Amino acid sequence: MKRLLLSLLLLLSACQPLAPRVEGPADLEAWQARQAWVREITDWSLEGRAAIAAGNDGWNASVDWVQLGEHLSLKFSGPLGVGSASIEGTPEAVEVLTGDGERFFTRDPEADLYWQLGWTAPIAHMPYWVRGIPGPGEVGLLEIDAAGRLLRMEQDGWEVEYDTYRLLEGDRALPRKLEMRRGDVRIRLVVSQWKLLNASGSN
Repeated sequence: MKRLLLSLLLLLSACQPLAPRVEGPADLEAWQARQAWVREITDWSLEGRAAIAAGNDGWNASVDWVQLGEHLSLKFSGPLGVGSASIEGTPEAVEVLTGDGERFFTRDPEADLYWQLGWTAPIAHMPYWVRGIPGPGEVGLLEIDAAGRLLRMEQDGWEVEYDTYRLLEGDRALPRKLEMRRGDVRIRLVVSQWKLLNASGSN
């Protein structure tokens, strides 16, 4: 087990500036295979529900998300428009349409979403996190189960925990329930449906 964890740390250090702390009964081969498969899924969509909390305020919203390569189209639809937003663009720049009909363009979505909507989301990393893998950059912690699935992760000040996974075919699975936390912001996501849109990811 020690040799396995050491190998995993060395592997991750080759991809990251600093190697993360690894916990759990990590299976190196399963983790490698899972990452390779997930990264092939470049075009996908999901439907689900989100519970968003920022300080003492909270909202529930339905989620419709379409990801085509780096381009995302993400819609949060809350009751009576509360907490609603449509976010479209790439990790470098997004356009946001609020539930009040206001539209703005930003190259710093985390900061601007907080000021405009009262809550924020890790837009650059979320397309990776919702699939159960780290985004680009340094990772502080990875907790992986014996099947090579991510259970907990720390990246860019956010903590991400995975509750359950949804089997798609065979033993291949994508997250069903996860929670993202940073400061007083908490986003709980429950995915009701995954669709893999590119052929390589649907095999």
